[in-house]
Amino acid sequence: MSGSALDALRDGLARGMARFLAPARLPDGFAPAFAHAPRGTRFEVGANAAAAEALAHPLLGGAEGAVELLLSLVAAGRVPRSLGPARIAVEDETPRSFRIATPHHRFEGNLLRGEIRQFLPGEDGPRALLHSGNLVEFTWRGRKHCLDVEDAIARAAIEPTDHGVRLVHEGMVAGQGRFSRGAATELATLRYAYEIRADSPAVTLTVTLTPVAGVTLDRVRVTTACDGMSAGDGADFGTLVFGEGEAARRVPSPNGENVTLHEGPVAAFGARQDRAAARALSLTIRPCGPAPLLSVKASGPAEGRLHWLLTRYAAERLTAGAALEAREERVLLRGLAAPLAVPRGAEASMAAPIAAVALALATHALLAPGERGAALRDGAARALIAFDAEGAAPADIAQALMAAEALHRLTGEATLAPRMEALAAALIAAQRDAGVFRDVGAARGTVADHATALLALARRQMLAPSEAQGEAIRRGVAAIGLATVDGPLDVLALRREGDVPAIATEDLARLLRALRAVQAARAARRLAMPEEEARRLAFLAETATTLLQARIRPEGDALIVAAGAPGSASSLAAQAATLAALLPPESAAVRVAA
Repeated sequence: MSGSALDALRDGLARGMARFLAPARLPDGFAPAFAHAPRGTRFEVGANAAAAEALAHPLLGGAEGAVELLLSLVAAGRVPRSLGPARIAVEDETPRSFRIATPHHRFEGNLLRGEIRQFLPGEDGPRALLHSGNLVEFTWRGRKHCLDVEDAIARAAIEPTDHGVRLVHEGMVAGQGRFSRGAATELATLRYAYEIRADSPAVTLTVTLTPVAGVTLDRVRVTTACDGMSAGDGADFGTLVFGEGEAARRVPSPNGENVTLHEGPVAAFGARQDRAAARALSLTIRPCGPAPLLSVKASGPAEGRLHWLLTRYAAERLTAGAALEAREERVLLRGLAAPLAVPRGAEASMAAPIAAVALALATHALLAPGERGAALRDGAARALIAFDAEGAAPADIAQALMAAEALHRLTGEATLAPRMEALAAALIAAQRDAGVFRDVGAARGTVADHATALLALARRQMLAPSEAQGEAIRRGVAAIGLATVDGPLDVLALRREGDVPAIATEDLARLLRALRAVQAARAARRLAMPEEEARRLAFLAETATTLLQARIRPEGDALIVAAGAPGSASSLAAQAATLAALLPPESAAVRVAA
């Protein structure tokens, strides 16, 4: 590509990114950062870090506000995944197909079937949690009853509250006496109410069973449940936790039906995914009374594959005019032991990828002189110190490695050398037999993990070559191949790991950037690679370039990148990843640093 064509490409993609600029609130005012959509009001910190890194080029600008946003968050010591208005958006208030978004979660479902699906913001894959599967048990006139709550639902509503909304479903529970014949008798009303707030990631569930006049129920049990907890595709919960802190008891989810795992009161309990801690979902349930907790039961098709989590609250006798009320607080988080203490409007259920923040700030520090450079170096160093490689995913480890290398080039700080060695070793250890870099557990590998790890090792090979790194790089390239998905659409994919496809443009661009970095390492004679492998590497890079270019279209004076297949809507992530792949920021940074 000629110099003028490169200039046009660089400037057009940068102007496309500028469409996402919007005023973001900082502690001392506002700055033009990158919103999740043009004219948007929500700002994803990881996307701003990626955009800032992509724009770290002497001939580009426009990332100043994003960098200020990152610096302010690092200085505050709290880096949420996203921030924006502190409000609840009821996108569909129909009880049969409701859709509600908060700063912390998204909720969808059908209240008339007693189903509430909960997602983390920005995650369009399988649901993280399904609130459903409840039972009610009681004895009336000598006959025991155990009924599905969903079968009794007669009314559902979404009610406003002072701080958010309440999702309600209720109905009449009916039954028969021991010697009764004919139709069942209506015995009690049963109400489930899920309160959702804009200022908290907690869902408060209140269950109320109230007998009708003249009815007395014995051995009453109301339940709260989560169903379908191992739906696959990374949504599998494998470990149950009872208690809090160091004294908590952790047990594998059992194989079997209705296995009792706990009896009597407990301060808190919940479930965890068995995967890298930085990405593991965790559900914490805190009983809040007044009904006493009787037991916690679990069901699953195999050990470590939780399907149904059932909590039973009890009353020995319930007469007309009385009510059995059980309340609990449910907190769903990813990669956190507790919600983040963040300002209103910031996402408290998941932290930002702090290593990506460190990398963006360190990359800009390579290009910034004087006091500005010192501030960027300090911010990058703080972010890197906050990163914990223990339990981190490969992409996060890779970004931390690249950030540490940039800081080391700037400062020569001796303590960074062993840190880089440890991070590089952790990356190599994350490579599985198939050559794919992925985190622990049964979850499939991701293109983001693999491509970012490959990029980091290729860059590391340029600075400090080693045979172990070279072998890992070659195996990583060998794990990439071609695949055809529904459409039909030709894509690159991770072979031997379920053929995970790079359908999203962001993933495709990440792979291209990694492949080009490997080519650069080979061209610099830092990576030994047989000619046959080199030809295959060139083919993959050329294919990725062709596929990526097909997703770029002109709109006015800007170049817009489709987030998925050609012609689809754009996204900030696709725009930034494409700019970084076609005009890698590391090339300019290395030249300036040299």
